[in-house]
Amino acid sequence: MLGIRFKIFFCALWFMHSCTHDPSIQQTQPATSYTTFTSICKLCKSRPLCPIVDDVAVNFSTTYKTCPPQPAGQGTISLNAENCLVWTSGQNHTEIVNSCIIVCTDGVCDTTRLTILPPLPSDTTGIPSNCNQDSVYFVKDILEVITSNCSYSGCHNAASAAEGIILNNYANIIKYGKIKSGKPLESELFKVMVTTNYKDIMPPPPAQKLAPAQIALIQKWISQGAKNNSCNQGSTGCETQNVSFNNYVKPALSSCVSCHNTANTGGGINLDSYQGFKTAAVSGLLYGSISWSSGFNAMPQGGSKLSECTIQKVKSWIDSGTPNN
Repeated sequence: MLGIRFKIFFCALWFMHSCTHDPSIQQTQPATSYTTFTSICKLCKSRPLCPIVDDVAVNFSTTYKTCPPQPAGQGTISLNAENCLVWTSGQNHTEIVNSCIIVCTDGVCDTTRLTILPPLPSDTTGIPSNCNQDSVYFVKDILEVITSNCSYSGCHNAASAAEGIILNNYANIIKYGKIKSGKPLESELFKVMVTTNYKDIMPPPPAQKLAPAQIALIQKWISQGAKNNSCNQGSTGCETQNVSFNNYVKPALSSCVSCHNTANTGGGINLDSYQGFKTAAVSGLLYGSISWSSGFNAMPQGGSKLSECTIQKVKSWIDSGTPNN
């Protein structure tokens, strides 16, 4: 009888153990995450677009794969050593591209859907070029490098403010980057970009380190006084006829989506879709905010005002009836 009881007890223990699950891996379908990115220019590589893995455990058995970009022919994708997607815009990248990164552990997968917006058409003003080839300009050369690599959702944009640091405009870059005019090696922003200490380097892994050419530009900009300077590269005028929502308005305002989306409807505004843009446009909020009109909250919040040409293009789209073109 004692032997039978022992067998029953042993089998019960085995049965209980055999049914245990790793508590770090959810057995339900993980939620899908979304990331939107605007390409800087045609034939340019994007910063690493890393998967948002918050529903599965990541270990030695984890696998990563990407979805073929749709529509095809707009550019190419690849996974880097850190399993982040790198997008390279093609010469004909004019359409919005959808892709994804799927991360799987033990049969449970977490998906990050990517919306890749085409490069913005040249923002023209009709003024001849006054750029000095020996000078580095904050607006033309520096702002995009820092905001695209440092000031995005989850890092140092106004909404996330990781570690209390915001790097979304000139004033904040000088303040939080602890920039010392003329002294790049004493400027905190530059030091964390060139350090060999992996714990301090920025952008932090798995994001890729800035390209040597980008680091050299930032070093030269600080050496030249870290000025809030700009120049006009030359153009033929600001074309405001037949402005496309998909090819211009949505890419031009893509940075707004990080604060105005389904998960975070800042001010009750959701710009995840065409309908959301239309609702904001018809109500007057969209134009009033980006034009910094009296009675409206200036947008982008805490950032620089959009160029006059971009504002006029958006206004033209609104005036034409907000077409989904």
